Amino acid sequence: MILGYMRISTQKEKQTTDRQRITLEQYATDNKFKFDEILEERISGTISANKRPIYNELKAKIRKDDILIITDVDRLGRNADDVIMEFKKLKADGIRVIALDTPYLNEWEKVQDSSIYNMIADIFITLKAHMAQQEREKTVQRINQGLDVARAKGKVLGRPKTELPKDLKKQYDKFKNGDYGDMSATGFAKVIGIGRSTLYKYINIIEGKNV
Repeated sequence: MILGYMRISTQKEKQTTDRQRITLEQYATDNKFKFDEILEERISGTISANKRPIYNELKAKIRKDDILIITDVDRLGRNADDVIMEFKKLKADGIRVIALDTPYLNEWEKVQDSSIYNMIADIFITLKAHMAQQEREKTVQRINQGLDVARAKGKVLGRPKTELPKDLKKQYDKFKNGDYGDMSATGFAKVIGIGRSTLYKYINIIEGKNV
């Protein structure tokens, strides 16, 4: 069985999977085969593969020696790690994945030969894992560079300071002056719609204490 999977990240009707469908069908024509089914999913790319309903429906159908074809390998997951994990699961189940955007992994003849496909798939997983690690390291490096720049500019790093809601000081002054009678701090917090601990944070700010 040969299945195709298409995904777009929006629910908007004007956004379609036409590009992916045309690409998949052209690949089928060029290689003289027909899809048994092409499944389409509209879901955010930030959602991991195991939480995608249509993709899970596809995995329930697909069996050993079947072929899954996608236009872009990143359609398999939300990030490089997710893609690697999903690719490994499919390979372990004897399912061959053709990703049309990935060299060697998009060659129909090579995918038909299990030994060649397994070699290509192992190389792909290794390279993808290496790229994912590089991306993680770059992200950490960018964060550290940003922190260094902020420190160089004299910024104090840490949790952002709590800001007072508008008119809270005026209301607190009335409370403190007895304008609300014998109301407790807990009662005052309820009146202004905040928790007691939050109120005390605001009081510390008003009275110039460290928070």
